[in-house]
Amino acid sequence: MIKKILILSAIYAFLITGITVTLSQKGDSYLIAIVIVSLIFIFLLVRIIYKKNISGFKPVNNRLNYTHSGFQNLNKISTKPFLFGIEKNIISDQEFYFDQEHFYTVNSYQQTAKFNLKDIREISKTSVQINNSRIWQVKINNNGEEIIFKFAHNYTIWNKNFLEFYRKIEQLNPSAIQSKWNIWTM
Repeated sequence: MIKKILILSAIYAFLITGITVTLSQKGDSYLIAIVIVSLIFIFLLVRIIYKKNISGFKPVNNRLNYTHSGFQNLNKISTKPFLFGIEKNIISDQEFYFDQEHFYTVNSYQQTAKFNLKDIREISKTSVQINNSRIWQVKINNNGEEIIFKFAHNYTIWNKNFLEFYRKIEQLNPSAIQSKWNIWTM
């Protein structure tokens, strides 16, 4: 990524120098050319940064087996934050639940996929934060295949489900905990 940014910056500097040397600085064409080249440079720079940091951040788990089992008596641990639609490129589309033995994902068709809590091999914070809510990721070993889910927790003063889930995983598999829970950095 740094190499692409340096090459793009060098091309931009070369073009600006060429425009400055060749066009008369008294006319409007000089300013128009500088503005157009600068806007193109900014667009390409934002595109490079977006592709590196945001694109591909959202995990795609196409090989999940969903069933029509109920999820009414489960503890919900996720919420959907709002960031003008950008959150759809960051977090998983499912909602997440757990009970004493299993971790559940519920898709938009109200179908569930169930995983054993012992198969969770990592719980960690990501570097992304939406509306003061840190995005967490759960990595699950599903028959030798790694499945990744990213979500915003629903921890509040009245709802401690995510903390219960975190402590349950910490009890079952302490090595899965990659980020320590802290009320100040959640």
